[in-house]
Amino acid sequence: MRRHSANQNNPIVEVPPKRLAYWRVGGIKKYVRPAFLLSLSAAFIWACQIVIFRYQITIGENPYTLALWSTAIELPYWIGMVFKKKKETIKMNGRMIGIFAVIGFGSAIAIGLMENLALANTTATNFAFLIRTVVLFTILFSAIFFKEPITRKKIVMTGTILAGAYFLNVQNGAFSLRLGDVFTLIEAASIAFFTNILIKKMVTKLDPDFAAGAQYIAGTFFLVIVFIFQKTPFLLHNIPLLLIYSLLGITFARIRNRAFQHATSTFVTMIMSFTPVFTLILSLFVLGEHLIPVQLFGGFLIILTGFMAEFLKI
Repeated sequence: MRRHSANQNNPIVEVPPKRLAYWRVGGIKKYVRPAFLLSLSAAFIWACQIVIFRYQITIGENPYTLALWSTAIELPYWIGMVFKKKKETIKMNGRMIGIFAVIGFGSAIAIGLMENLALANTTATNFAFLIRTVVLFTILFSAIFFKEPITRKKIVMTGTILAGAYFLNVQNGAFSLRLGDVFTLIEAASIAFFTNILIKKMVTKLDPDFAAGAQYIAGTFFLVIVFIFQKTPFLLHNIPLLLIYSLLGITFARIRNRAFQHATSTFVTMIMSFTPVFTLILSLFVLGEHLIPVQLFGGFLIILTGFMAEFLKI
């Protein structure tokens, strides 16, 4: 403990070490929480995945083939993770196993497969911005399942996101919703329910890595059915890129689940709105994508909610 005195006439004031540490960082802790840094990291990793996947589509890869091989690469890791955390199985019951089965279907089909099909039918930048409508669905589902209040702040942010989504889909002076956009909106609603509600519920009871592994293993069963039905081809054009994509997927799941342990579903989802910013920058250099001014304005409105979530302490 350190002592401070303004002058010899004043008594010595003892300041706790933690307080001194706080002032040494200039009060940054007041504004930046662990959940913010975790969510921001997840947003950047996801942006990298989006751009890599879209690039693979542009060089002729089949979205189903990419899903098949990424599953084959990631599955052994998650099986090992579940085995490593096998003590968590003691906490499992029939109801939780059923929830993981539902999560598996949602994460594999309604989220994973929808994302692949969306990126096969729209640009990476447009997808990254439009997927942030997940905030709207998360606010709604959080109010229903977690009894989180729909405050005035959330209503303002919801309106901002809807306005941004509208301007983002304006082309040639008119609102236009493409096939890729429909897949994106389906995925957004699915992320809100399967990830931000059900997985959030699981990581409050189980180790986040165990939850991610159980989710992935459950989802694999549903993907195998799809691969068989689609008669998915095995040929790949760029294996190294797929390896990077898969490793990013593992890292993303682990970081996102840890973020869920530190904050509400709504907060994590809103901070993930930074994903389009990273995607826009990466896509400009890697894919040569760009947006017209009105679409950039729509994107700005969407990512604005990310700042609002942190500084308004949602």
